[in-house]
Amino acid sequence: MVDTKKNIAQIIRERYSGLTDTNKKIADFILNNLETATFSSLMEISKKVGVSDASLVRFARELGFKGYQDLRETLIEYVRKIIYPTHKSIFLDEQDQNPLIDLIMKKDINYITETMSKIDGDVFDELMESIFSAKRIYCMGWGCSSFLAEYLAYALNFLSYDAIPVVREHRPLIQQLLFLDEDDLLITFDLLLYSAEIIEAVEYVHHKSSAIKIAAFVNNSLAPIVQYAHMSFFCDMLGHEFKLISLTAPICLINAIVEKAVVDNPEKANAALSEFQRVVQTNPHHYSQFDIQNSKKFPKGIMATVKKDKK
Repeated sequence: MVDTKKNIAQIIRERYSGLTDTNKKIADFILNNLETATFSSLMEISKKVGVSDASLVRFARELGFKGYQDLRETLIEYVRKIIYPTHKSIFLDEQDQNPLIDLIMKKDINYITETMSKIDGDVFDELMESIFSAKRIYCMGWGCSSFLAEYLAYALNFLSYDAIPVVREHRPLIQQLLFLDEDDLLITFDLLLYSAEIIEAVEYVHHKSSAIKIAAFVNNSLAPIVQYAHMSFFCDMLGHEFKLISLTAPICLINAIVEKAVVDNPEKANAALSEFQRVVQTNPHHYSQFDIQNSKKFPKGIMATVKKDKK
């Protein structure tokens, strides 16, 4: 039986000396990679550690858990307490006073876990390679999905990728995709309330050229656009008490894409950040905390523009 008074890290460390070499290898991985161990699938973890799925199950049972899923649930709770420490967010543990806050937080953590654990690493790598090699990246969404499309386009633009948001405006979605070519990438978000306009646009791109890569972010493998997609990602997002759609899981997936873009192309990311700091961040027209009188904070060209505007 597991000692419920102790966290998972304490349990592993106390049992460490008595573990087999294989189990010590698993224990080391979990202790040194808490987030990965929490949000990756059993298959992904076994591949990274270099052991079988059965070894992970036996390791969990050795510690007193029913299986690896039982151990993972304890990991989720442990990570939650790290992210929301009691002394910083006491209200999260006051279930009698704020039961809904605690409930929603737990559900969102579960959404993230379910979504991230189902991601195929090879498909994710294929998406990143498509992003890196694309001439233009079109990010499309309608309704609540439009927020995700705009957020991804914004983040990729920030890193100097040519990303274009395709959302409902004065033009139909399909009209905004008329000039895609084989060097472009279409990333489409279509979650829950499937849009006929999204389906029409994706079908058009598919028939225009099978060489144009299409990535679909949906909540169900039966979503209509999956049949046209080269890469599909499934987001868990149902179940909030107010019947609103939770965007927590797809936002987390977008953050993973952006982080991967930074890690794999640090020079491109650093160059983009440096340019942003040079042109935008140090300009008092955009960030008022900078003192317009202190010219040492601004490149010469920017200060000349600022002084000209003041006149």
